[in-house]
Amino acid sequence: MAIKFEKLEVGMRLFDIHRTTMGNTTMSEWGCWDVEIVSVDRIRRTAKVIWNSNPAEEWSAAQLNKLYAKKPPSYLKAEARGSGGRR
Repeated sequence: MAIKFEKLEVGMRLFDIHRTTMGNTTMSEWGCWDVEIVSVDRIRRTAKVIWNSNPAEEWSAAQLNKLYAKKPPSYLKAEARGSGGRR
């Protein structure tokens, strides 16, 4: 279940989980990236985040509402099968 903007706090570690293409092909795989909340602006409904160890950038509430507080069970099952969450 995705997290609500109102529940965001500085220092939280969330997960960005979505499908992505596998290089120069039409095949896709599930990907999971770490997102760390650096600061939250409740008035503008934005937050500064560090996504996958990249420099901090500002995300809107719409982007933040797609993040997960923990990995969903379906992703964990795929990871346990040895596919690394792929397919």
